Amino acid sequence: MADLTGKITEIGKKILVSVGKNNKPTYAVMAIATANGIFKPISSLTDKKEKPEARKYAALREFATECVAVPTYWACGVGAATLGAKLFKDNPEKKAIARANMMFLGVCTAAVFVIPAVCSVALWTLDKALGKNKPHKKEPAKLDIISQAPEVQVHSDTGTKFGNNIYRPSMSTFLNNGGLKI
Repeated sequence: MADLTGKITEIGKKILVSVGKNNKPTYAVMAIATANGIFKPISSLTDKKEKPEARKYAALREFATECVAVPTYWACGVGAATLGAKLFKDNPEKKAIARANMMFLGVCTAAVFVIPAVCSVALWTLDKALGKNKPHKKEPAKLDIISQAPEVQVHSDTGTKFGNNIYRPSMSTFLNNGGLKI
C-alpha cells in the first residue's frame, strides 16, 4: 500500500513539474474560453425567465463568441511570443524572458482589443445570416375618425400702430393685470 502511495505521489509531482514548466498564459485563457464556450450557452438555455427564442439566440451568440476567442487568443499569444523571441535572438536568456512576457502581452491585447473587434464583425455576420438585422417596418397608425373637428376662426390683430401690437408687452400688462408684483 505504501508503495502504491509513493508511485502516485511521484506521478503527481511529475505532472505538476511538467505543467509548471509549460505554464503559458495562452493555454490558461484558451482553457477558460473553452469552459465559457461550454457552460455559458448551457446556462443561457436553462434560464426559464427568458423566452425560448431569446434563450437559443443568447446561447448561440455566447458559443460563437468563444469560438472566435479561442483561436484569437492562440494567434495573438504565439504571434507576440515569436516577436519577443526575435527581439532578443542573440541572447538566449533574455529571449526566453521576452518570449514569456510578450506572450502575456499578446493575450492581454487579444482580450482587450482584438477579440471584441473580431466578435463584432463575426456576430454582425451571424446576425445578418439569421435575419436579426432586418429593419422592422412599422405600419402607419390607423386612426378611427369619429367626427370632424369644429372649424376654429383665427383672428389676427397684427396692427403696427403704437399700442395695437399684441407682441409688444408694456408695463401696464404686468402692473395692472396682477402679473408681476413689485
